[in-house]
Amino acid sequence: MDDQAISTRPLQRTDLPRVAVAICTKDRHESLAETLDSIWLQTYLPAEVVVIDDGRMPDELWEQFAVQCQDGGIEWKYDRTDAPGLTSSRNRAAQIAESEVIQYLDDDVTCDRTFLERVAELFADQRVAGVTANVSEPKLETPGGRRFDRLTRIARWWSIHPQGKPAGDPPAALKRPDVATRAVWMSGAAMAYRRDVVLANPFDERLAEYALGEDREMGYRLAPRFWLLQSKLAHVVHRRDASGRANPRRLGFMTSYNYLYILNKTCNLRGIRRVEPYASLALMALRHVPGILKRDGRAHVQEMSGIVQGVAKWLTESRRRHAEFPSFRERETLESRTAQRRLRVAFVANRLEPGGAERMLVSMIPRLRKFDVEPVVYCLKDAGPLSAECAAEKIVVREELLRFKTDAAVLMRLRKLIREDGIDALVVSQSGGDRMFWTTIAGRLTRTPVIVWSHWFPRAGERHIEFSNRLLLREVDRYIALGASHAEALARIEHVPAGRITVIPNAIDTTRFATLTDRTAGRQRLGLANDDFAVGIIANLRSEKRHDVFIDAARKLARSHPDMRFLIIGDGPQASAVRKLVHDSGLSDRTLQMLGPRNDVPEILAALDACCLCSDTECFSVTMLEAAAAGCPFIGPLVGAMGEFLKHGETGLAIRPSDAPSLADAINALHADSALGDRLAKNARAALSSRFELDRTAEAFAAAVREVVAERSEDRTLRAAKRTRRWLENAYEDARSLDCRHVI
Repeated sequence: MDDQAISTRPLQRTDLPRVAVAICTKDRHESLAETLDSIWLQTYLPAEVVVIDDGRMPDELWEQFAVQCQDGGIEWKYDRTDAPGLTSSRNRAAQIAESEVIQYLDDDVTCDRTFLERVAELFADQRVAGVTANVSEPKLETPGGRRFDRLTRIARWWSIHPQGKPAGDPPAALKRPDVATRAVWMSGAAMAYRRDVVLANPFDERLAEYALGEDREMGYRLAPRFWLLQSKLAHVVHRRDASGRANPRRLGFMTSYNYLYILNKTCNLRGIRRVEPYASLALMALRHVPGILKRDGRAHVQEMSGIVQGVAKWLTESRRRHAEFPSFRERETLESRTAQRRLRVAFVANRLEPGGAERMLVSMIPRLRKFDVEPVVYCLKDAGPLSAECAAEKIVVREELLRFKTDAAVLMRLRKLIREDGIDALVVSQSGGDRMFWTTIAGRLTRTPVIVWSHWFPRAGERHIEFSNRLLLREVDRYIALGASHAEALARIEHVPAGRITVIPNAIDTTRFATLTDRTAGRQRLGLANDDFAVGIIANLRSEKRHDVFIDAARKLARSHPDMRFLIIGDGPQASAVRKLVHDSGLSDRTLQMLGPRNDVPEILAALDACCLCSDTECFSVTMLEAAAAGCPFIGPLVGAMGEFLKHGETGLAIRPSDAPSLADAINALHADSALGDRLAKNARAALSSRFELDRTAEAFAAAVREVVAERSEDRTLRAAKRTRRWLENAYEDARSLDCRHVI
């Protein structure tokens, strides 16, 4: 009969994150049992119940809770600790729990049946870091409670809040005020955080006594950096059961000391605002005067005495407090002396569309976090398709900053974002154009260093950087070139200051190629027969890529090699023109085919017999490196900085730029000698691993950014002194070199 019993468990939703309910308690067994009774009835059950107990729970009660968890399919975790203090217990719960979200509850709350489901629904948005419930306080709705509420408003109790808001777009729930609003602090009775947020930003265990105000401290500390929401639909009732944990003096001491500790730690108190907390405490202390005048006013005397003692202790610890919570100016000075502080860097691009420079940007910036650099992306146009990869890495992307080409209001938008996001440096992804012009001016206005990451190789007599940007060349702090030849060309042709150029070669994420699918399966997906010789060109459909040359070579080879297949992969502004060339070539769809933009480039390269570029200009091709990682022989023009990787006959076959006969000869050579292709692919992969790993590029980039920020933040007087010293040293050397024997 038991086997046929119908389960009464609610059907669990699979679209919500797993939640662990964490309760810190001490010797309040009946209250804890009442709280857990409301958990067993939830429409969305927690995955875990974690109880941190610094008291003594009877064995029979422990067994009762364990059985109730088992009946609900919930994991029961109990931890007995001798370490007093609420903050240490909350941190211990985060270490024990395994769920994505931790719902902290006091042991004297009663939750509505849909409480956990409403909280989990908000956490389904990855941007949400914390949620606090709508807490009802019946004991504060009495006449005495209402009088206390009026007094706190008059005293401006907790009226000081931290400034700033998190970077990135706000969670979608904030568009519906009936569902959620932004929270500045979190109610300790029922607050939830993502577990990784708590582990990275633990509760402050230095709070006095049993940590009164720990919920306020945590919320104040996180609110400027994380999205914290107050749910309007998740309800709990805070019963405020008698605890007997604090005598009046201890309560008064915590009220004042922790209040001053939290505000000075999390808020930038300057000027008259430094006095405001003391004024609030004075009014809160005076509320005890009527009680003191009564016959039994001992408790009021003790609590008022505790408030005074807390203030006195805080004031006597001024030296320690000054070291821990310096003022804003002092904090800036300390940070400038700390070489490895985490930097926030904004990468400015037009649009994140498929292309070598954009692919390099999207692949590299997540790696910067390993080197204490947090990236943000600013797109002057729309974000583009590659922005989805940034979203997957939780990188903020801001878009549509430039409404039209001469939209000078973009400076105000950039200036506002630079300040709100706390940007330490601006990196322009590509030299020239609107992105370089507007970003350089915005950097000048905000005194933010600017780095230009160039992916264009200038040619003699053909300057790429426009006149308007040439006027700003010396306003740029650093230029990133992709190779030594690229750096030389930037200095010689574009007249970029040579002393400001740093060489950082392109690289790729080789992990994308570590687990390639079977070559046979990849060829089948492309419709290739076993004996087909497949050649592909992977490039944006732009005029400089010279797809017409590729099509001419295909037309020439198809006559004598019917087993050859030619594939065009990519998209771009010249798509219609390339499509017309394909149609006019007279080649069949089987021989010459356009595949359009693809997100399975590693699999395509593994299926090809040769990958080529035939551009009339290139700087340093990412496709060349990807072909090496995939084990595909590469054919490309020996232009720009390509020669720093492409060694003819060693790592690939070099051809003349935009030359169809040269391309056809190279393809024919690989077709005739399969051993040649194998040798080129092996050598290219070895060269790739020796220098062009993405982590090395990210580390070099982070070092360049850090160096530029340090140079810009250096004290002006010190820089002037260094310049004067260098001038005097040079003058002294010049004087020593004079031949005074011929002076009359």
